[in-house]
Amino acid sequence: MVSADNLNLDVLELIFAYLSGNDLVSVALVSRSFFAGVIPRLYHTLGFRLSQSKKYPRVQSPFGAVMAHPDFAIHVRHIDIRRVPVTRSGSIHHPEFIRDCTQVISAANNLTSFTLTVDILPSFLLALQGKERLRDLRIYANLTTEQSKKLVDIRGLHNLTLDYASWTLIDMLPTWARVLSPSLTSLTLYMASDLNELVLRQVLCKLPNLTGLHVIGCGKTDHVAVLKLATLFTPRLESLSMTTWENPHPLPDDLGALPYLRHLALDTHCSMPPPPSTPSLWTTLFKKTADWSCPLSSVTLKLSERVLVADNFIKTLLDAHDSTLRNLFFVHCRLSIDSLKNICQRCRELEKLGIGVPVREIEPFIDALALSGSLHALIDLGTDKHTTSSNPRLNLSKDTVEDLMEATNIRMLLTETRRWTGMDEFLGVTAKLERRKPIASTHWFMPKT
Repeated sequence: MVSADNLNLDVLELIFAYLSGNDLVSVALVSRSFFAGVIPRLYHTLGFRLSQSKKYPRVQSPFGAVMAHPDFAIHVRHIDIRRVPVTRSGSIHHPEFIRDCTQVISAANNLTSFTLTVDILPSFLLALQGKERLRDLRIYANLTTEQSKKLVDIRGLHNLTLDYASWTLIDMLPTWARVLSPSLTSLTLYMASDLNELVLRQVLCKLPNLTGLHVIGCGKTDHVAVLKLATLFTPRLESLSMTTWENPHPLPDDLGALPYLRHLALDTHCSMPPPPSTPSLWTTLFKKTADWSCPLSSVTLKLSERVLVADNFIKTLLDAHDSTLRNLFFVHCRLSIDSLKNICQRCRELEKLGIGVPVREIEPFIDALALSGSLHALIDLGTDKHTTSSNPRLNLSKDTVEDLMEATNIRMLLTETRRWTGMDEFLGVTAKLERRKPIASTHWFMPKT
């Protein structure tokens, strides 16, 4: 007789792949066979964040758990470190934590992705060497010359994200790009203050197969340079993000095309006229994308100040891409109800919408969303125009969320700290609330999956 306890281990692993978090821990306590089946999934991803840092060393870190059972390191595929605990004096990073992390990284021969958003990369550089399966790397890249030389020895990467890269690493980036040319498909340079047009040219000319390019917060490289170089050297781009600054030079008339572009994110810094208004570059750029006939399915627009976006710009955007848009995100932007209605009526494929939910004017907002038959996820980006220090923003109540879901096809609503999921029942839609920690797994401008 076959029972769950004597199923083949491979079958158990496939079943447990659908579980996560505390469910995995509970299943591991059932029996020895269940424990053995859970281990690959339980140690597949090792993460460390603020909540864990506060409890360390009173509560063991996942890296300490692996070091207690070194054989488990073979199962580690992803490491994601967002916070590092400090000693009681608060002056240095906890040496035991650094030691455990270093040893786990060294032993994790099947590591495929490594994320480190804290400025302690030098401690792990030697441990990262020789990882033949490492494909995704996101690091806080403030390095010296010697440290940069060690980093650029890493090969075979598919996705590379460099946050706050030092000038020494930026200087070596063209050499690294030559090494990574056969494999690299996505490059992100975030807040690299020393990146200039010449270095970017030397990098991109070696990466013709690049499909993702994200250059954000790099003050010496403006959007004109990014677009000019991207169209010249990386015409296969499917995803592009860039910071746009006030620039007296218009886009060149002979600008090439990006016919495969699917995702575009603009981080715009400029002085704005009284609302409703729109940066002139936005209108110009989306006229260009219309000329390119690219299948743009995702657009993220961010302003440096909260402004009501002009209705005529929304019309320009929709005229260009209403038939292909699936994801739309407006960060620090507000839309009129007429623009929102226009989006919901014309974008027949729209699935996700990110916008500030006007809690105090919710009824016309819901009426506008009800015009969409495809929209199923709403992300509240919290830019309510009535929010002030003396007049704080209201949270969405359960009744309001259920009214919204009842009137629309939206079944998921995300805020910074809450996740509402709608379940269709006999008497209507019931909204289930889950608390969630405001943790961004990727930069805001990256394509949303």
